[in-house]
Amino acid sequence: MVCRPRRVPPLRRAALLLAGSGSFAAAQTAGPTCALPVSPPPDQTRVVFLLDTSGSMAGQGDSVADIFAKVKGAILRGTRATTAPGTVEIDTFDRGPQQRASFLWPGERAEFERTVNSLEANGANTWLYRSMQDLFSRLAPRDQVATTVYVVTDGRDNDPSRTASIRSALDAFNLSRGPFDKLYYVALGISVPQSVKQAFADTTFAQALELPPGQAPDFTAVTLTPGLVTVGPGGSFPYRRPAGTTLQLESGRIGDAAVTIRNPNGAGERVDLEIQGTVPAGSVGYMCAQLPGARQNVLLRFDQDTPRRPGSAAPALPTLGSLVLLNPDLDRVLSRGERAVLHYRAAGGPVTVEVAAEPPELSARLPDQTVSLLEGERVDLTVTDRGLTGGQEAAPSLRLNDRTPLRVPSFVGEIRRPFPWWWLLLLLLPLLCLLFLLGRRRRRFDPYALSVNRALVVFLHDRHSRRRRQALLRRDQNDIGELFREDRLRGLVLERYRPEPEEWAELDNSDMNSIRQYAGQRLRRAARLLAQPETLRLHKRGHEEGTFLQLQEMLALGQLYVFTDYAPPRVRQRPPLPPPEPPIDVIVSLLDGPRLQELELPLDDVDLADVFGNEDLRGLIVRREPGLLRLRALRTEMRLRHISREFYPGEALPLAVMLDLGTGAPASGSRAYQVRIRDRASSERYRR
Repeated sequence: MVCRPRRVPPLRRAALLLAGSGSFAAAQTAGPTCALPVSPPPDQTRVVFLLDTSGSMAGQGDSVADIFAKVKGAILRGTRATTAPGTVEIDTFDRGPQQRASFLWPGERAEFERTVNSLEANGANTWLYRSMQDLFSRLAPRDQVATTVYVVTDGRDNDPSRTASIRSALDAFNLSRGPFDKLYYVALGISVPQSVKQAFADTTFAQALELPPGQAPDFTAVTLTPGLVTVGPGGSFPYRRPAGTTLQLESGRIGDAAVTIRNPNGAGERVDLEIQGTVPAGSVGYMCAQLPGARQNVLLRFDQDTPRRPGSAAPALPTLGSLVLLNPDLDRVLSRGERAVLHYRAAGGPVTVEVAAEPPELSARLPDQTVSLLEGERVDLTVTDRGLTGGQEAAPSLRLNDRTPLRVPSFVGEIRRPFPWWWLLLLLLPLLCLLFLLGRRRRRFDPYALSVNRALVVFLHDRHSRRRRQALLRRDQNDIGELFREDRLRGLVLERYRPEPEEWAELDNSDMNSIRQYAGQRLRRAARLLAQPETLRLHKRGHEEGTFLQLQEMLALGQLYVFTDYAPPRVRQRPPLPPPEPPIDVIVSLLDGPRLQELELPLDDVDLADVFGNEDLRGLIVRREPGLLRLRALRTEMRLRHISREFYPGEALPLAVMLDLGTGAPASGSRAYQVRIRDRASSERYRR
């Protein structure tokens, strides 16, 4: 049938809360038949993670194990296969509720992954029940949404106020839950108290799980399955279940198609559906799983027409060895500096992936130097154009399981047409001129010198550049501050004058002859004055003419007079190059059965037999280099591995990864060790 959401009446909803949809107890009252508790079922999902961020999750205090990084990885893996529309929330707690973030799904998947990767476990105490009750009371009921809540912690409640209990928290969840909502309580490395187990056993919607120390939860397993899963276009979906499981559909018809389960009995990793006809996109089905000693129910949502309608069949996804390319229609025409991301999924069992070769025109990067994938997990390869010319093709290569490199699809350089820059420059030229003038006006003018040319144009020079201002001397006395509008120079006067001739005689105009001589003398005096060169004097207003700072100063034409302390313009210097990166500080841990040794490596080539005092390690030589630790030599019978990846002399060893070392020593027989390499910073964080 095609199921479309509709609102459930309040009275009927209240009755359904008592019945429940996913019963975890073996002694439930529901019969073996598979029937929907309400129709139509929801077609959206809401997944909520309530994560303990106390310091014990990161190995601090009375911690059982440093499990926080594994839990974050399990959350990311568990949500990657979820494509149903809805929301995913991440809530943290220690001394009560802390961070809360909600993301639309799947549109905000990248923001969700960045938030999860940025989480840190540095809190104090574990106020578990108060945090659960606060979260459950804020969960608004939604009839069209199937809500699944995961509570993940490695401790017991130590809230001194005792304002909340496990039963009050479960009651808060029961009041706001819908008929398809589920609650999982995951205890990491600790046992669940008997009173808590009994409280969960008394419900039909919640389950408490215990995991051994150091083991992260698997959110894709049937014991932690969400209330709604997505069916792929091929009619299958991941559903890991143990032996003795029996699967049953609520109805043999979904939409216009007859649907049955191909593998309804026994253990398996996926569920394959046999579809006769076409299930329309958006349809929802209902499946019941009878597990050994328990029962689990789940909604099935079809995001696409399944199988594809005639005429819309898509070709099979291209493969690269055991990797399947998920976005074959990616635009692989790149311009300089542009990036493209290829999404791959492991389809043929566990596989290790690393970049084998990259052409000089492209750079290829994986999330880590060597990535290990289980079947169904995804990895992204980021390719960046570093210099592809127009029409040039190039492709990097990947090495899978340390075998022959395989080329990924080729990328092509973009063919660019010459851009008509000339008209753009013409448009920008007025703007550039305006910006230049505004920049000059905004820059502070710092006067330090004065000069005058023979046209009686005076120039005021800037201290830190070649800029200058000019003005014409129009009067006999000119105030420099008023002339150039500089308040700091007001009162400084530049005076034009001609000195009197040295010869001077008293003139007598008592008779006509004396008057004629007087006139002639005045003409000769004027001629002498004109013959004298015009001189400029610089003095301060109010002082005796011709004095400046208690000195008689003459400013000849063309002379540069410095009236403040001179400082030459600053010379731009290139910053010094950064020092070369030093070799990393490396801590090597050697695990020999129950014995654990941790030592710091010296510089240059070093034989680990000399470091640990163990002759079985003779011939294993490493060297510290900037950013990595390189394997220099390895005895012939030795083997250094990580899963299916084997390391050889000359290769870089990965950090923070446990390596298996087989010595094959002839004296004492072949022995196996485990080696972990950390830098100093991560080792200190591990100790904390």
